[in-house]
Amino acid sequence: MLLTLPALTVLIRPITPEDKPLLSAGLRMLSPETAMRRFLSPKVSFSAAELRYLTEVDQVDHVALVAVDALHGGLVAVARSVRVSEDTAELAIVVGDPWQRMGLGRRMIELLAERANVDKFSGTMLATNRGAVKLLRGFGTHVDRDVIEGGVREIVVQLPSRAMAGAPMV
Repeated sequence: MLLTLPALTVLIRPITPEDKPLLSAGLRMLSPETAMRRFLSPKVSFSAAELRYLTEVDQVDHVALVAVDALHGGLVAVARSVRVSEDTAELAIVVGDPWQRMGLGRRMIELLAERANVDKFSGTMLATNRGAVKLLRGFGTHVDRDVIEGGVREIVVQLPSRAMAGAPMV
């Protein structure tokens, strides 16, 4: 799907094994702060095993999407959900620094919710990551869990009903 943001059009599509170089280059483009917020520790490169895990997904229990600059091909964002129980998937998302706070993260979560076939998303983030907290709490219909422990926050939200996926919440 094509999505137009201010000064950028992105192609959002399922990740593929061929995206390993794209992911590696994208990580190097993140600021240290953004990488820390996504991985909860400093991160400057991926191992071969990490790249396999991140790109060789079944798109059923492990759904992953990339947003790629439609003109230049560079990585803009990655969002993924990994089923952790019958009704819950763990959510992870990173949007490159220049494109944060433009609505791309929310749109990618909406697309994940349509594909993940779960009722809840769980997110683990630094307790100080206000953007991620706002994004996740604002997406769900209600919060099932919001716990801070050891500087890390876990939030579990009930997803909008599948019949309402993509529809604006009232």
